Amino acid sequence: MHKQHLFIKSLVSIGLLALSFQTQAEQWYHVELVVFEQLNTITDEQWPQSELQEPAPLSTDMATPLIQPAENETLVAAAQRLNRSSRYRVHYHQAWQQPVLEKRLAQAITVQSENEMIDGNIRLYKATYLHAELDLWLMQNAGLVNAWSDASPEGIDISAPRNPNLNESRRIRSKKLYFFDHPKLGALIQLTPIDTPAAALVGVEHLETFSLPSEGTATVTE
Repeated sequence: MHKQHLFIKSLVSIGLLALSFQTQAEQWYHVELVVFEQLNTITDEQWPQSELQEPAPLSTDMATPLIQPAENETLVAAAQRLNRSSRYRVHYHQAWQQPVLEKRLAQAITVQSENEMIDGNIRLYKATYLHAELDLWLMQNAGLVNAWSDASPEGIDISAPRNPNLNESRRIRSKKLYFFDHPKLGALIQLTPIDTPAAALVGVEHLETFSLPSEGTATVTE
């Protein structure tokens, strides 16, 4: 049983190692994202029902072969201009470094502001061109919308909170600033090509040191 467990562990490690080699070979980017609320906007749009989301596989504070933390640098001035305006309020400003993989391998990254006003995720992937896929919520309503009924006359559930949702996928290019618009919130994103971070290479070297068993012993059941 011990050898069987070791064999399974080796297969998992081989998969991680193969993925790490691919991430090492892919182009890495410094990614910077600003998410802000658009104040004093008037709209009759009906917001979708918001539910608790499962955390994305990656977060910006991780240090792995798939993602590395980074300092805000490219959008600092833009975020400051937004905050100085009476029309906007920045809730989230974060940077990180990552390789952009093909769509089937790309993993989402959690986007959560410290004041809990922004919740969602972002996924970057490559399919001939770079793509940014955003799913962001402005959590301005937390409690029940209607405490005495859970359905409208049309049978639509109205008991759960409803919040503005920016859900958009767009083709992008590196070194360009992109604006994702919504009546109640917006997002700025920019990707800048960088060399593969040394910390990511250390993660690959750590996986390379895993040694496979020389042979496996068949498990006999009686």
